[in-house]
Amino acid sequence: MLTYLSLHLNKWKKRPFLSLLLFCFPLLATLLLYPVFENTAEETAVPIAIVDEDNSDYSETILERTRGAERLRFTEMEAGEAEDAVRKGTMEAAFILEDGLQEALNDGDVRDVVTWVRSDEALFDVYAKEAIGAEVMRLALNAKAANAIDEDFDEAFAYSDSFWEPAPLFQMDFTERSPDNPDVEVPKLAAWHVMAIQLFFLYGWVLGIFFLRELIADEKEGRLQRIRLIQQTTVRYFASHFVLFCLVGAGSFLLGLGALFYLADITQVLVQAWLVRSLIVFAITLLVTWCLFMGTGRKRWMVPVLVLLALASFLLTVTSTGITGIWPHSWLVGRGGLG
Repeated sequence: MLTYLSLHLNKWKKRPFLSLLLFCFPLLATLLLYPVFENTAEETAVPIAIVDEDNSDYSETILERTRGAERLRFTEMEAGEAEDAVRKGTMEAAFILEDGLQEALNDGDVRDVVTWVRSDEALFDVYAKEAIGAEVMRLALNAKAANAIDEDFDEAFAYSDSFWEPAPLFQMDFTERSPDNPDVEVPKLAAWHVMAIQLFFLYGWVLGIFFLRELIADEKEGRLQRIRLIQQTTVRYFASHFVLFCLVGAGSFLLGLGALFYLADITQVLVQAWLVRSLIVFAITLLVTWCLFMGTGRKRWMVPVLVLLALASFLLTVTSTGITGIWPHSWLVGRGGLG
């Protein structure tokens, strides 16, 4: 195998920049474009206006904690500006932290401390209502606990608040499972992460297919015949090229995949789940591709046919057209037989 590897390395050295660029393209694309896609994803969050009329420690705490809410983008505004934004549709809703909020919460009163302004067309502002409501109740409960203890209020309040970090002491534990297979937890990525993985999969697959042209060239130029005469067999030749075929395709795919997982804020468990699934699906895909290529006699026309199959797998899976379960991309995202 090392002999054939050095042979191909010598070929690639004739155009080193192009060869390296083609192999590392998913990695480079991820590093360059990830900030753009990340910002775009953030811009798709639900826009919510928030108004602080209390200007207290409690209202500042609510503002600070809601800034990191998922799928929500809070923007601080004045009351009149916020209502105009809701009316024009630039904001899904507005929440006004009323004057006297801190005093009311310290007295155990949670009524009329936040005003919710929304349009009739608003759909997703309920997520903001839950986020703000949770913070208000957290402060109210801390204040109630501090009032119940005959000690320094601030010290008791801080002690009560410590039970909410890094997570609330008491909370519901929800586990997301597949309706098709309720015994198995389903790893979840952002939609654009899944799309990027599918594109990397397509690119690595097509890059491996184009590598198969080397076998066609060897046979056309007589190198395969010379190897058969000298070694009396072509088993090592084809075995070595199958390994190289897998290294080219899978290597490029894994570079992009690794860069995406490194840059994205994804849990280790989720990374492992997707990595294992991706490797299994990609290995099966390359094996089937190799068998189709070899089974049809390594004909030149088979290369564009395989490329078209790869494109069909991606496009039909993304658009959910036809029998998607037969395509490798559907297996990759869990819609096929490997789910």
